[in-house]
Amino acid sequence: MKAKISKTTVDALRVQAIAAGKTLYTWDDELRGFGALATKSGSASYFCEFRLGGRAAPNKRMSLGKHGVLTPEQARKVARERLGEVAKGIDVSDQRKEKRAQLAGLTFAEAVGKFLAVHSKGTRYWTEKAARLRSPDVKALTNKPLATLSRKHVADAIDRARMRSEAAARLLFADLRPFLKWAHERELLQANPMAGLRAPKPVDARDRTLEDHEIRAFWQAASGVPWPFAPIYKLLLLTGARREEVAGMKWSELDLDAGVWLLPGARTKNSRDHRIPLAPQAITILNRLGIAAIKAGLAYKDSDLVFSTTGHSSPSGFSHAKRALDVRMKEVLGPKFKPWRVHDLRRTCATGMENLGIDTRVVETALNHISGTKGGLVAIYQRGQHRAAVKAAFEAWGAHVASLTEAPLPLNVVRLRG
Repeated sequence: MKAKISKTTVDALRVQAIAAGKTLYTWDDELRGFGALATKSGSASYFCEFRLGGRAAPNKRMSLGKHGVLTPEQARKVARERLGEVAKGIDVSDQRKEKRAQLAGLTFAEAVGKFLAVHSKGTRYWTEKAARLRSPDVKALTNKPLATLSRKHVADAIDRARMRSEAAARLLFADLRPFLKWAHERELLQANPMAGLRAPKPVDARDRTLEDHEIRAFWQAASGVPWPFAPIYKLLLLTGARREEVAGMKWSELDLDAGVWLLPGARTKNSRDHRIPLAPQAITILNRLGIAAIKAGLAYKDSDLVFSTTGHSSPSGFSHAKRALDVRMKEVLGPKFKPWRVHDLRRTCATGMENLGIDTRVVETALNHISGTKGGLVAIYQRGQHRAAVKAAFEAWGAHVASLTEAPLPLNVVRLRG
């Protein structure tokens, strides 16, 4: 059988092989030596056949990959490359055996280690990417030889992440794609198993912010959750910083006399240094002697990490603390309680500043955010210009939060006991 190999011809060959109960072959009429076969079980794969050493030399065949993992176009491209090497007198089948011998012990986890060693920059972005490439979502791949990785293996890992959230699936897809492309380019993989995989759908943008009565309830409820979560949650609202940034805050990053938090780029999402002027309420929370006394009373180790309980790592247990915070907020708000996420505090800070009349460009500088209104030379120029404006923005926002949280509660709102 001979015709231009396409998905249609290969699928038809599979049906014929199943019906005949034996392996059938087809040859490509566009590229001599390129073929496909289907077995009686219905599986199909691509190969190229060649001869080295003249007419008397035996034919050699090299497998290119399975149908489904490779498309016919991808297989034809690989075959053309291999047959081109044969034309130069290179025995590609021997090369393949040598390569397989070299890669026999290379697992997915070992390949991830090599990839990160080459590309990782030690920033928060790469720290999170490395964690996802070694997470429970890819546990089934950890000890699997990389050369045996299939599209199904990758899809199963992404589906496992999707069980937690669509956002988790999309992040893992985005992490696996450059890693597997890198591996394929270096011939650590016969074919890229992500070829043809559809990316998880984008996560719907959230616009949830806490209203003034919710901010009041949040502040009161946060005061009752265990240390260190009470000050962390309050600082998240006052600074608009991200959870990991506040949780990993260090005394060496703070200049409390100047009222400034200098957040290094290694700990920010966009890898840019960020200068956060602290409102008076934030400075009050960050009382070093007071925090040292709390740690001593709780038998926690003191260190450069402001909120560490171990002395060497950021605190854990945020999920439990958030559930406790929600319970207390429900007690205060009753039927007015609406679900919210920790990241909504950052959005609340930004929206609150804008509601106070602060220019959007200043707000973006305040939150270390880059968008269409800020970029390139404009961003560099405005960074210095906005320093005073950013400080005023945080002070205004802090004053607004204080006006809500220090005012008497309405008569219909229940005050929680500490």
